[in-house]
Amino acid sequence: MNAIELLHRLAKIREDQAMARAKRVASQVNQQKAFKDQVLAYAKDYESQMLAGAKGGSSVAFIQDANAFREKLLHSAIEMDGQIQGLARASEDTLKTATMARMRTRGLSKLVDKMHREAKRKQAKAELSQFEDNFSARLSYKSGTKDA
Repeated sequence: MNAIELLHRLAKIREDQAMARAKRVASQVNQQKAFKDQVLAYAKDYESQMLAGAKGGSSVAFIQDANAFREKLLHSAIEMDGQIQGLARASEDTLKTATMARMRTRGLSKLVDKMHREAKRKQAKAELSQFEDNFSARLSYKSGTKDA
């Protein structure tokens, strides 16, 4: 194994690691978005309960408590937007890094393939030369060693 093949293997390992990291960060973004959606759904449920309680004659204290909790949920969802944006930027950065690693790996793959093709071509040329030498030696009458 020569140096370029070793570099290719290392680049492939780095590419795999970068892709795994990008998938992990994208998964975190999706989880955070799902959690935010869940919080918003809870806030909507509390709003529905609050409106139903107001129509049904619930106490003012219950309605105020439900509204306060709904407001806290909405505030939490707003705070999550910043976290989601930060994670999305991190996801884009890791995806760029993974893409650059993939491009390096592809370049090294092409170089390694070219080296292998060149080595096969040289080997085929050497075998053909050897075959021609053997063939011409058989055709030549006075070639080789003389009887001892």
